[in-house]
Amino acid sequence: MKKRKILTKEQKAQKKITDAKWRLENKEAQKIYQAKWCLENKAKNKIYQAKWRRENKEALKIWKANWYQDNKEEVKRQNQEWRKANPGYSKEWVSQHDLGYWVVYLIHNFDGLGNIYCGQTKNIYSRMLTHKSDGTLNSDKYELIKQCETLEDALDFESYMHEQGYHGGRRIKSGK
Repeated sequence: MKKRKILTKEQKAQKKITDAKWRLENKEAQKIYQAKWCLENKAKNKIYQAKWRRENKEALKIWKANWYQDNKEEVKRQNQEWRKANPGYSKEWVSQHDLGYWVVYLIHNFDGLGNIYCGQTKNIYSRMLTHKSDGTLNSDKYELIKQCETLEDALDFESYMHEQGYHGGRRIKSGK
């Protein structure tokens, strides 16, 4: 094992200056390296994160509920402030992306294991954002498979697809 070289105060100061200069000179190269690494490992990291979320779903739910209970007043205050600053935004945003009819959609390889997710919605844009924030993979590559005029029709078709083996939230037929 090599012995560590003991530096004087002047040498330490000089080393700090040299290191700072090197970091400044190589900042762009470091950024390029980091961006390249992120692109190369993006798919692997996404699969890892989705797997972790699946394995820790219940613990996350409990943690979120506890955090919300501890910060309820602060969250409420921030929501009120935001609504005052953005009147009508939520309704406007929802109506802007509302399709006017119900769709049943598929997401291929949603979990990184090759499984297919089936769901239904009236606002596909918002639904895909929710999937993305939940850690679903390939939510930007969804496929619309059926258009329905009523929610009941969409739920019935979605239930049928779940019976065929597709993954998703609903497995019960709606009562008619």
